[in-house]
Amino acid sequence: MRALSKIGKITSVVFFLLALIIAPSCSSDEADLVDEKDEVDDPVIPVTDPLTALVVSVPCEGNSWVVSNPTATEKLVVVGGIKNWTNSDDKIRTFFYAKETGAIEVGILARFVGATTLKITLGSETKQVDFEASDSKEKHYAGSFTIDKIGYQFVELEGISKEGNSFGDVSDILLGTSSWDTDISFVDKEWFYWGRRGPSVHLNFEEPANKNITWFYNELTVPVGKDPIGSYYMANGFSSGYFGMQVNSETERRILFSVWSAYDTQDPNQIPDEYTVEPLGYGSGVTVGEFGGEGSGAQSYWVYDWKPGTTYKFLLKGESKADNSIDYTAYFYAPEVGDWKLIASFRRPFPTGQHLSRLHSFLENFNTSMGDEVRQVNYTNQWIYDTQGSWTEMTKATFTTDATGNDGARLDYDGGKEGDHFYLRNCGFFSDNETPNTSFSRTAKGITPDVDFSKLEVPSINSSTQTLMDRTSWSIVDYSSQEDQGGEGDTGRAIDVLDGDKDTYWHSCWSGSCTATAPHNITIDMGQVNTVDGFSFTQRQNLSRTVKKIEIQVSDDNTSWESLGDYVLEKITKHQYIHLSGTKAFRYFKFIAKESHDGTNNAAMAEIATYILE
Repeated sequence: MRALSKIGKITSVVFFLLALIIAPSCSSDEADLVDEKDEVDDPVIPVTDPLTALVVSVPCEGNSWVVSNPTATEKLVVVGGIKNWTNSDDKIRTFFYAKETGAIEVGILARFVGATTLKITLGSETKQVDFEASDSKEKHYAGSFTIDKIGYQFVELEGISKEGNSFGDVSDILLGTSSWDTDISFVDKEWFYWGRRGPSVHLNFEEPANKNITWFYNELTVPVGKDPIGSYYMANGFSSGYFGMQVNSETERRILFSVWSAYDTQDPNQIPDEYTVEPLGYGSGVTVGEFGGEGSGAQSYWVYDWKPGTTYKFLLKGESKADNSIDYTAYFYAPEVGDWKLIASFRRPFPTGQHLSRLHSFLENFNTSMGDEVRQVNYTNQWIYDTQGSWTEMTKATFTTDATGNDGARLDYDGGKEGDHFYLRNCGFFSDNETPNTSFSRTAKGITPDVDFSKLEVPSINSSTQTLMDRTSWSIVDYSSQEDQGGEGDTGRAIDVLDGDKDTYWHSCWSGSCTATAPHNITIDMGQVNTVDGFSFTQRQNLSRTVKKIEIQVSDDNTSWESLGDYVLEKITKHQYIHLSGTKAFRYFKFIAKESHDGTNNAAMAEIATYILE
């Protein structure tokens, strides 16, 4: 039998009593009078079940976030909706878009293991509602609320008291009546992933006609408070890649430059050699590897703690120097550093053209637990430099959004002109969105970029070839743990990172009674002091327990250690290079695995090596 909340039960009783009081009596005289007048009014007011009015189901799995707590969001908002909700401090909001205003009935589809009281808020109205225990998910009525403005709304759930171990499993927020059926929009099942990320937004710049573009210059500023985790502020986009800056975690930010392969695949391991994007060189401290999942190709990044409120400059070069290919080179300018820094240079086979084309910028969120946070970026000065040696300012751009916005899964997209600059804004469930495909013009600044091309670091193909060093005399002199109890079959030992076989690997101990917690470490003795330009790492080939965050330390005596810094490894099967800011001489080095991609305490690594540049 369907369980009602106390408010639901009271409402049904009130309707029933009203029906008894208002219904006319049926004496014979009154019956005769009705016959004479030949008029019959409906003598019964139907009893209304408020649950039947709740016809719109907003799934929590695709539309809910814990207020100001992305970590709790990842734990509580899972497949099937809201689960594991035990902390009364975790307020959960479920968002939807209302196309009309007026009174609206609200309920939830939920299961409660014991008597539970929740505070439910919509707009300026809050109701405290008691719920009874139920063996399965059932409809529960919360009450009537008012939507007083068109746009994004949220129903907020707050736990007040509970008899069970949680505040309930909630799969849907229920809305009604049927008059609202076409006036409510939300993220449905087909869009859960992209809907939780939110819409991406773009500015497509109008390029000057009849120009062969060699350089693309742009400036961007992220307003203070508009830099939530998961943001990618892309400055210099082009036909074959993108260049910008990211917020990767509370402690890490990156400058990211990527170039797509012309081979159509989501897996970089499937790219044929003739389609492989080749690194031509990269700046000190820059990590170079591969990426997949949204196309695939070569990627580089520099971990740099850029600041909101500061204007940064981006410079991209596109030039064909070899048959059937084009070279892309990216430079970044931070006022805190005071000079242009080489990020990386890549050669892309099978080019879309011999020069830069399809110049654009975009803003996206890549963290689903942060789709309820607003982010914004301002673009202040766009120029191109052509093969004739002339700078031209670009002052026109068209605003667009992606399929998430165009299909109406999310409507919190915005962009255009603001004052003397362009801007992009997305996520956070704001309602004042801009119409896609609208064109804008900003006032020309007339300030030519201050770039001395002759002083830029020039990547060299020959000098950037990594040659792995001979490891024949290398040995393992220490490790925090290894899986040598058969849990990984014939592999799992620390020495396996030096055997030249990418199908064997070191694994932290886990089988039997053995457990190990991060950080893990392996100390390697190269047998003599070597001069090294960088390190090479190859992840376990099935990508289980892959290492994400590492630290490298070096020593001459295995007693006194110097840290070379923290780095981030990608979850890919091919080897990854970490280039040092300068050559370094040492005999011992320590690999420290601080965090794994899967978030567990376990870690694995197939191969560890060093290289020199020849």
